[in-house]
Amino acid sequence: MPTEIDPAVEFFNNTADRYHGQYYKETPGGYHLRVRREKVLELFDQAGGKVVDVGCGPAERTEALRNMGCSFWGVDPSARMLEIARRRVKEDDSVHFVQGTATRLELPDNFFDAALCMGVIDALRNPRQAIREMLRVLKPGGTLIISFTNRCSPYAWWRRSVFYPLVSIWHSLRDGRRNANRESALGPHMKQRVLFRENEANDLLQSEGATVLDSVAYYYNVLPSPIDEVWPAAAIWVARQFDEGRWRGPRWLAMGWVVKARKKSPL
Repeated sequence: MPTEIDPAVEFFNNTADRYHGQYYKETPGGYHLRVRREKVLELFDQAGGKVVDVGCGPAERTEALRNMGCSFWGVDPSARMLEIARRRVKEDDSVHFVQGTATRLELPDNFFDAALCMGVIDALRNPRQAIREMLRVLKPGGTLIISFTNRCSPYAWWRRSVFYPLVSIWHSLRDGRRNANRESALGPHMKQRVLFRENEANDLLQSEGATVLDSVAYYYNVLPSPIDEVWPAAAIWVARQFDEGRWRGPRWLAMGWVVKARKKSPL
């Protein structure tokens, strides 16, 4: 019998090219990906070390890390994402791509100086196991940088609880019963996404043996979808004022946090 493909993996296999293209578009989605990448690189403190990027996607962080003298391992469950990554960045002694999942990393214990995980943890059925795995492969004193989607963000709540379900219903009605169960527009994993309050994200990391060092809020989009997509320039301009510090807003308004933590050294 053929192996059943995880719906989330199938979704990203089907949308990998579009996802990669978003990085280069002046859309709210593209801005969100770019500003998240910037926050990660600002927090990164392991130049010259071994780095694993869990859920590396199309390898958008690889070149920047290699320019810092890092050796890079990219892990992703999507074969198509890895095809794009290998096309963009050739594998050599300093760059390696591996197909795998966040909850079961086929990598050695205490090997990496840093682990990154962007846009992944919210979609996992067992986020605790993924964090446990990333800490396992980190050296004592190693850095974990991970993004969480903010449960208190009006924008994130609207997209998850209202916008995505309505778009899914629309596509089901448009495509008819033949494709009604495929949820081709969004993927079933969107319904499973778990959002976190900031204290919940920090508590999760600390309960697994990490020390939280910093937490940076990012992506202050105040225009709900689809308004932000109708007027993308306005949505990006407003978000940039907050993200670049020209305006000050409450942290709960941001779509998410990039959290920097340290693996505790044994006593």
